Amino acid sequence: MYYSNGNYEAFARPEKPEGVDRKSAYLVGSGLASLAAACFLVRDGQMTGEHIHILEELALPGGASDGINDP
Repeated sequence: MYYSNGNYEAFARPEKPEGVDRKSAYLVGSGLASLAAACFLVRDGQMTGEHIHILEELALPGGASDGINDP
């Protein structure tokens, strides 16, 4: 069992994955799931934003949260 008196987890960062600088990520759709995946790739995967591509079919990004009110 793990006990802690502080907030060590907030400052612990994973090691940079091997070969991440040579890889790219393509996310389909610009909804919340793709945006969250991009955030995790930057934070945990330490991938730069230039290597993350979000593909969207519509002119208005946002997926189900776009506010277009289209059923």
